[in-house]
Amino acid sequence: MRSNVYKKLAVLAVALFSLFGLSVVPAAAAGGDFAPPGCFGERYGTLFGEGVSVSCFPGEGYGYRVIAHCSNGSAFWFVAGEFVPYGFGPAVAECSGALLVPARVYSYHVDEI
Repeated sequence: MRSNVYKKLAVLAVALFSLFGLSVVPAAAAGGDFAPPGCFGERYGTLFGEGVSVSCFPGEGYGYRVIAHCSNGSAFWFVAGEFVPYGFGPAVAECSGALLVPARVYSYHVDEI
């Protein structure tokens, strides 16, 4: 009787680990798009989603922001990050999903101001 309880708990633990492990994996190999010239971007995993962080070298404007194109199944939407002046860190946008439908960044682009 006691060994059945331990087996069930072990199976539950492996299932939860698998669920969270699949939704929090690093997203570096998730897509084939690249940041525009003068910028470098990196995808990262969040709980139930993904995010993208982009840093750019000074351009013609005052700053930039990243716009992530998100999806989870059949839903598609955009998430715009905050504008960042050149030289003050990366612009970040995150796609957030839910437990059973995690969101992912399928592409992104950078807007300059």
